[in-house]
Amino acid sequence: MKLQHHVLFGGLAASALVPALGVNSAVFWASSVLIDGDHYLDYVYRNGFRDYSVKRMFAFHKFLYERGKEPDFLALNLMHTAEFITLAGVAAAITGWTWIMAVLGGIVFHMLLDLFYLYRRGRFFRRALSIIEYIVRVKLMKRRGLRPELPYQLALQSLFERPKRLKTK
Repeated sequence: MKLQHHVLFGGLAASALVPALGVNSAVFWASSVLIDGDHYLDYVYRNGFRDYSVKRMFAFHKFLYERGKEPDFLALNLMHTAEFITLAGVAAAITGWTWIMAVLGGIVFHMLLDLFYLYRRGRFFRRALSIIEYIVRVKLMKRRGLRPELPYQLALQSLFERPKRLKTK
């Protein structure tokens, strides 16, 4: 789902939660948007920490989205995993702090929007929802002769390789 959609839907949900959460509804909204920071971290990691451009990060993920139905594609976004959500849930349960519960609520809201979006576009199983699931699925893909790293390599090539000039006489 696009960032502007998360900003809009998160804002609407946070507005509805003001009577229950008060100022923490802003925390709900912020976490429902900022969870996508892991897309930036993914881009920076996959390019070997050589490029930090937000503009190219969006182009990178647009390229990946366009390849999202191909059999060699599998995404992992760390803050979109069961492990991360569990960690936030444990922190909320241990502390009982309303603002951490609002963070957890924003994360869950974001994930529900993403899953609905992926399902509607036929890409529901193209994102691993767990780090363990990702490791297992990548191994299975490689056994079947697929190259799950290929879409990422092609995305980076599309950003950084110079187009070849046609020779003219």
